[in-house]
Amino acid sequence: MKSTHGGAFARLVAGGTAAATAFAGLTIGLAAPAHAAPVGVTTTLTDPAGNGIDGFVTAYALQADGFYDYVKSTRVADGQVRIDVEPGTYKFEFGDEDGLFLDEYYNDKATFEEAEAVAIVGPGALAPVALAARPTLAGQVVTPSGKPVEDAQIQIFDAADDTTAGYAYTRADGTWAAGVDQGSYKVRFSAQGYAFEFYSNKPTLATADVVGAGANLGQVTLSKGSIVQGGIVNPAGVPLERAEATIYNQSGSEVGSDLTDATGNYRIEGVAPGTYTVQFSDPVGEYLSEWNADKADRASADAVEVGVDTIVSVSASLAADPAAAIDPAAVDISGAVTDSSGAPVVGAFVEAYDTPVDADKPELNDAVRTNRAGLYYFTDLSETSEDSFKIKASDPLEREEGQYDRLTRWFGGAQGYDHASPATKPAGNVNIALPLTGGIAGTVTSESALPVDGTYVRFFDEKGNPLDETSGNVEDDGSYVTTSLVPGTYKVQFVDTAAADYYYGSGDTRAHAPEWYDNTSFAKAKTVTVKSGETVSGINAALSEDLRAFRKPEINGQPYLGKKVRAYMGVWSIESGTTYRYEWLVGDTVVGAGDTYRVTKAAKNKRLTLRVTAENGKLDGTALATSQVIKKKPKAKVTVKGTKASVTVKAKKVKAKKFKGNVVVRKIVREDEYGAPVYKKVGKAKLRNGKATVTLKKLTKGKNKLVFQIKLKGGKYGDAEVTKTVKVKKKKR
Repeated sequence: MKSTHGGAFARLVAGGTAAATAFAGLTIGLAAPAHAAPVGVTTTLTDPAGNGIDGFVTAYALQADGFYDYVKSTRVADGQVRIDVEPGTYKFEFGDEDGLFLDEYYNDKATFEEAEAVAIVGPGALAPVALAARPTLAGQVVTPSGKPVEDAQIQIFDAADDTTAGYAYTRADGTWAAGVDQGSYKVRFSAQGYAFEFYSNKPTLATADVVGAGANLGQVTLSKGSIVQGGIVNPAGVPLERAEATIYNQSGSEVGSDLTDATGNYRIEGVAPGTYTVQFSDPVGEYLSEWNADKADRASADAVEVGVDTIVSVSASLAADPAAAIDPAAVDISGAVTDSSGAPVVGAFVEAYDTPVDADKPELNDAVRTNRAGLYYFTDLSETSEDSFKIKASDPLEREEGQYDRLTRWFGGAQGYDHASPATKPAGNVNIALPLTGGIAGTVTSESALPVDGTYVRFFDEKGNPLDETSGNVEDDGSYVTTSLVPGTYKVQFVDTAAADYYYGSGDTRAHAPEWYDNTSFAKAKTVTVKSGETVSGINAALSEDLRAFRKPEINGQPYLGKKVRAYMGVWSIESGTTYRYEWLVGDTVVGAGDTYRVTKAAKNKRLTLRVTAENGKLDGTALATSQVIKKKPKAKVTVKGTKASVTVKAKKVKAKKFKGNVVVRKIVREDEYGAPVYKKVGKAKLRNGKATVTLKKLTKGKNKLVFQIKLKGGKYGDAEVTKTVKVKKKKR
């Protein structure tokens, strides 16, 4: 019997020769001291061509009763084997991670009984192990557009008895391979978001094609599923808008539904292969329900067979519901519900509330639906002594893809009960118009050629509140459209779900960093104005795989020889959870690490570069900051009197005439959205013989924070910067 390599305990009888092979030139022995210190056993694990492979090594130790017990199993990476065991006698089993090669026992043996016993008395190396290739099944899984499908599951069945014989998963390029024994097989393909199928393009295991070990199945294209479609009409053949078709599987569970469009047609996509029944109903309430083939219930309905990537048509003619007839003499309140484009709202939900003296406690008296002309009729309000009502209309039924939603309104155009106009029975023409929402559309691409179809688009109002219920998904072709936004002003963010999954511990693929429209932060993001019944197009994004520094890193402190500088990391596209690594470079050479650095002679007459690497889960990014040319530090002094500033630059044992250049004075007027100072120039002057006088302009009443930037020409001394706060008692003229 043979153990598995997942840590299972095994009792294996010793077989073959009685003696064990000496290991590492040490004495042969079958016994070992109890609980001796483990020693390392090494070797290499390769394919027949000598390429290192990932796999496992399992050790079985000989016991005093003559049986071998499982001891441990260790993973092998890139063909490098090391397993630590206590001194003793062992048999070793080797295998690969993907099952593409035949397991074997040391040394080149097929069974445990044939395995060579090895006496371990000290660290050493076994002979190299090369696994023989198994027969394989292989291929590639792609989308209908030819894009690879990663992590698609391949399930392999033994064709003789339809039992599962193994699994495999596709790589990033959609390819897969699975080791199998000699024989015949059937293969099933599935992936999240796609319909399953059996090879080749078959709906069931029974109908699947049989393939032999060693076959390459080539490209298998997974679709989003089959389509069930058709039309729903009345007995006169007139198409019924907003009738409903619902598909049920054999167990009675609903798998999909759709309302008919203005032409009476429905279309249900993404239906997996199988046997189904279809129910036809009328949410508007004018026609009676039935099942496919004009049957009264699901049990008697004709079966609908759906294959792989097929289109199945199932239609119906619904009989009128006698209970829907309206007696004009019984109508209490009636009216029409339209949208802001003037179109009638079919199947709108209309409610009548009373108007009590205590307006905080209105009660719903009746609710009806509009017919296919958008008309509604209340006939039961006569059952109450209440004469005055407030009428509310909404459209809860799903809209066709790409259509705008309709916003709920009360009679009189109000959004709520308190401001609604009352209607007194009997009354006609109590009409309500429902405003249409607006939309935003665009395309999303990748700067790194990564997939973008997992990206979703988020919308935020002007106060930064997210409207997650109206987020949009990016399609395979990179396009998106959202048509359910209430008219207003929005900011748009693009989020790659692969990055989000990784951040929460479940992702393992490359991904994009989040981005605001147009490639900036929330504070600076462009606003998009949405109007009723209109879609703003061209709100596009080109996503980057890297985090971005919106405010660049800075070198603060004293950038002079022998002085200390400190790093400021900047402001990045993701702040929460981001960590930073700092490196200091002279040219291309790293001379220091950490958020501070003392400048050495290596940087003399050169510029010091700060490299900041930001990391957040799967995402990272790099940004640079460069210092002035590194020289000695001069001594700079600034004195301000009124509107005049005196600047002096000097150094020990240096004549004043050596210091020349210019002085620019800037006032800090505010901070930008990233906390960076925004300057306004308020003065400048020449520096001669180490001195300059600057006239300060445009100072305002109160405190003025000024930065004096002193640029020196030539010499051994670097530029200087002095910050000074000047208080002005009254505004200068």
